[in-house]
Order: sequence, then C-alpha cells, then structure tokens
Amino acid sequence: MNSPTPEASEIVAQQLGSQLVVLERSLASANRPGNLDGLFAHHLLQGIDVSFTWDVNPLNGPWLDQHADRLGDAPVLAALGYARTHSTRHGNDVAQTTLVNGLRNLMRRDPLPADGVTFMHDPRQLLGIALAAAAVEAELPQVREWLLEALADSRFRADGAHLELLRRHVRAMLTDQASILPDPASSGDLVDLALTHLMVTAGTARFVDPDTDLPRVQRRILTGLLRTDAGELSVGEAALLRSAAGRIIDSTMLSRNHVGVVLRRFPAAMKRWRWDDPADMKHPIRWEVSSEREVQDIVWILLRAVFDDLVDEEPLPQLGHSSYRSDFGLPHLGVLVEIKYVRSAGEFKHIEKQVFEDSVAYLRDRTTYKKIIVFIYDASSSVQEHDVTTSALLALEDVIDVVIVSRPSQLPPPGADLGGTSPAARRSRTKKAA
Repeated sequence: MNSPTPEASEIVAQQLGSQLVVLERSLASANRPGNLDGLFAHHLLQGIDVSFTWDVNPLNGPWLDQHADRLGDAPVLAALGYARTHSTRHGNDVAQTTLVNGLRNLMRRDPLPADGVTFMHDPRQLLGIALAAAAVEAELPQVREWLLEALADSRFRADGAHLELLRRHVRAMLTDQASILPDPASSGDLVDLALTHLMVTAGTARFVDPDTDLPRVQRRILTGLLRTDAGELSVGEAALLRSAAGRIIDSTMLSRNHVGVVLRRFPAAMKRWRWDDPADMKHPIRWEVSSEREVQDIVWILLRAVFDDLVDEEPLPQLGHSSYRSDFGLPHLGVLVEIKYVRSAGEFKHIEKQVFEDSVAYLRDRTTYKKIIVFIYDASSSVQEHDVTTSALLALEDVIDVVIVSRPSQLPPPGADLGGTSPAARRSRTKKAA
C-alpha cells in the first residue's frame, strides 16, 4: 500500500520546523551567563518558547565578581542592562548600584571616538546600554539624554541598514515616539525585514499602511527563512529570525475575535481572586479591585498570556493641544483595548459618551490602529444597563466588540466597609448559623 503524498503545506511546515531547530541550535551555543549574544537573543525572544532553558543572567553565579575590574566597561554595563530588565533575583540591589556608578563613568567618555570602536556600533551593546538607561532612570535621569545625543551625533556610523534600524528602535524606546518606516518592499535583506518586524511588534515603529505592509513583510520573512542556510547566520541574526518567525506563527493563528473570547473569560478567572474572611484565617489576603487601574492589571494578565505583541499604555498621535494614550494596543491586529470601571448604574451613560470621544481621537490617523474593543468592569453589578450600553457602543463604526463583566460576589461593592467580610462569606455564615 502506497503512503499518502504529503500536502504542500505539510512539507512547508516541516521545512520551517527544521529551520527553527537550526536557529535554536545557534542560540543555545550562546546560552551562558553574561554572554552578550545570548542576552541579546534572550531579550528578543521574550514570550516565545524555545527548546532549551535560558541561562544567560549574569547575576547567576560568580559572573559579577569575575568582572569586578571591568564594571565601567560598556560590554559589562550592557550585560547588566539586560539583567536588570529581565531579572527579579535578590542580588539586584548590588547590580543596580554597580550599573548607576558604571554608567556615570561611561558618560564621562566620548561615546563616538575617532577609531570607531564603541558600544554605539555594536547592536548587542547599544540595546543593552539603552535598557540600562531605562533601568536607572530614577537614579540617573541624565543618561537618557546623553544616549539620545549620541544617537543623533553625525559621527554615528550606521554601516548598513541593520544598525540604522536598531538606532531607530533604541531612540523610540527612549523617547516613546515610534518611527515611521518606509515601504518595506525596498529592502531585500532577510535580517533587515526581521528587525523591522521586531520594531513594529514592539511598537517602536509603524508602517504607513500596516494592513498591506505587515502581512507582506511576514510572508517575505517566512519565505526567505525557508531559502536561507540558517547554519551560516550569526547568533544575533538567528535570534532576530527566530523571534520574527515565532511571532508571525502566533499572530496568524489569532484574530480580532480571539480578543473578545479571552476577555469573556474574565468572570471565570476571577473565581480564585483572593478576598479572605478575617474570621477564617490569621493573615487574610485581600486583593482590592477599586479602580480602573486594578482592572487594567487583571486584563493585562489575561491578554498577555495569549498575545505576544500587547502594548501597555500605547501612546497615540497628538490631537490639538491634547495627548492621548489608550489602555492597551495590539498592533498586529490593529486593535486598541479600552478599559472602563463603573461604580454605579448612572455612570454607564457617561462611559458611552467617553468612548465616543475617545474613538474619534484614538483612530484619527488610522495607521496602526483601526478598531476599538471596550471592556467594562461593573462594580455595581447593574446588569440591567449592560445591554443598553453594549448596543450603544456597538453602533459606533469603530467599536467592534464590547465586553461587560460584573463584580464577583466575593468582593464588596463600592463604598462598602472593607473591614467586614464579603457578601458571599456573610451568606455562608448565615446558612451555617441556621
């Protein structure tokens, strides 16, 4: 009996899988504490599963002591920048002090010396130093301006598109202003396309026409990867391609409808939301949900578990004298997620007006974002208002979904005495007494 001929899509998937294995083999070769290639790769691949366990944190083991005589050098400071961005280990206080002192010394030197040997011309170091600048913003705010000046210096030698794109990426990180990218069709370099994809995913760049340009870039990356000898790539190039491929595969499996599906799981997820009865335990834990901020935190956890490109407090183009930030952005889907908190039935009318005004400001330029999903947490449990508000908001052209959830029963209503037990606990105790 003859074996069935595999479908073309299966062959492509197998070839792509083989290429990803080769890319990860390259990444694993740099998976050592403090290795700049490994740290660069680990940073790019945040949120993407790989076949090995990362072990690049320089705060693990004796790395810091071994480099005690080089704590003012840019490569060491870049490594600490990556570490402070991704590590929560207990040694961070020492690392923070070391980073502040080291950057203070680095700022005394010319970042662009005549011989051209500088961290500014090394993508791994440049990104690490930018992360370090963000990590010490509170203690050393001047390092951000120092680095921005260096990026704008005419002596900066961006030999090739790679470094120029990374310069734009870092500048956008420091200024919170996304770069507008030219037509991606002008680039034939696979690594440049992967770096472009990284920037759009991270929100540091936008295409003029994301609906056309982003899918085109994604197709070219996957097609190019199939034709590339992945074993000949550097670790940094392998990291960029593995990151792009992972995010493209994830994004093509998800649509705008999936956002609503995830948000509607909010009530079920709140089953384990902690509001202990002081009468039942010695050290009760109570997680308050008393404002929009706490709801944003919960929704972030829900969405970030599914969508890799979720952007927090996405800055939007200024309108007149006013600046705007949406709660969350999903650039791949072109969707903004707006969170609202309602304390009483009377607030629903105000929310409807607010969303209408926001939609006009948020989507004025219609570049990256074109639609809005509204999520409302009703602390008053005024369920009789939900249908009216849902219908009113869905009547807006740019609102594609509205999800309204009510306060779970274990949490007290707004204005309740937080020292007392929850409504559910009181009902349970009444039943026991009866």
